[in-house]
Amino acid sequence: MPYCSNCGKLLQEGEVCSCTASAQGAPMQQPNNNAPQGGQYNNGGMQPPPPPYPYNGQPYPNQPYPQGYPAPYFGQQLAQPPKKSNAWILAIVIPLGIVALLIIAILAAILVPSMLGYTKKSKQSSMNSNASTLFKAGNTALIELDEEKKDIKGYYIISSDNSRNQAVPFDVEKFREKTANYFNKIGEYEYFMVCRDGAVEYTAIAKSWGDKSDYIGTYPPSNIDGIRLYRVDSSGYTHGSSSFSKDTKMSLSDLYKDASKEYASAK
Repeated sequence: MPYCSNCGKLLQEGEVCSCTASAQGAPMQQPNNNAPQGGQYNNGGMQPPPPPYPYNGQPYPNQPYPQGYPAPYFGQQLAQPPKKSNAWILAIVIPLGIVALLIIAILAAILVPSMLGYTKKSKQSSMNSNASTLFKAGNTALIELDEEKKDIKGYYIISSDNSRNQAVPFDVEKFREKTANYFNKIGEYEYFMVCRDGAVEYTAIAKSWGDKSDYIGTYPPSNIDGIRLYRVDSSGYTHGSSSFSKDTKMSLSDLYKDASKEYASAK
């Protein structure tokens, strides 16, 4: 099937293109209605238009290309459409990620010290609670010994370490057994208590004797959230006006030595 050599229009058999007829002044030929219609070729549709003219002088219908992108011709390999860039995603995600990390860092700087302070306070409170339990258990054990007609009078120090007991007038092992009935965790700790005339005046408790990193619980507790020292006023009654700060490094052994000096001066 012929094409116009001037404009590339597909012509039917015997048809003269209007552009050629106008230029030569020749009458326009009517198309042959018996010729194949709808762009069907007599050679099975394999005859392409001569380049550089596109199909029927127009770009492919419904072309999948952006506006202004050149459409391919028959026989020309289809060009790959441009790939979409993901740079805009990175331009949004990266700043947001940086802002999120900054917020997390600020919150961590605020919350971590608070959490550490809360943890220390909680551990100190727990040890003071153990000292209070020991105080009550020791007094109950003394009452039971008194009911058994044991001599509980005097001024003495009872300790988890036998070498640190001072002037105890009764069987310490019997006392420990009775105390354990009211404080079942007593075997997990080291401790000492100062007693006067059948009553416990002061208790101190910790996980070990010599480790200064251990939390030490005392009863009566300190009024500054730290370690209360054993002190006796001139009238012979204990008080808690002297305390160590919670940041003071002191072991249970140091506290025992201090209490022993006060005990010796008050006898």
